[in-house]
Amino acid sequence: MKMTAVEFTGQDRTSVEDKDYATTSALLQRGVGVLPHETDRPYLQLTLLNPSTNEELVKTWYTKPLGLTWSQCAPIKVSKVGKGSRAWELGVEEGMEIKRVAHTDMPTPVDIYAKKYDE
Repeated sequence: MKMTAVEFTGQDRTSVEDKDYATTSALLQRGVGVLPHETDRPYLQLTLLNPSTNEELVKTWYTKPLGLTWSQCAPIKVSKVGKGSRAWELGVEEGMEIKRVAHTDMPTPVDIYAKKYDE
C-alpha cells in the first residue's frame, strides 16, 4: 500500500506523495509523538469466547457507549450488539460469552516536584 498523505486532526492533509523518506518519517513521528500510551487513559477490556469457533478474542474500549448489552444471568453472554456501534466495529457478536474483564481507572497525575525518584 502506498502512502500518499498524512493528516492530523484539525489540520489539512499533508501530501507526502513526492516527499523523501526523512520528510515523511518526520511527519509520522510528529503524529505518533502526540498519541497517549494505552495505559495513560482508562479502558475496559473484555475477553470474549466466540461459540462458533471456540476462540477467545480480546476487545478494548476507551469510550462509552459500549454498544452492547449482556444477559442477566451467568454465564454472561452478549445479548445484543447495536448496528454501527463500537462493539459492532470491533466484531462483537450476539452469543459471545464474557470470560474476563480488565480495566483501569483514570491515572492519577504525579507531581514530579513533590516525589523523589529514589523512593
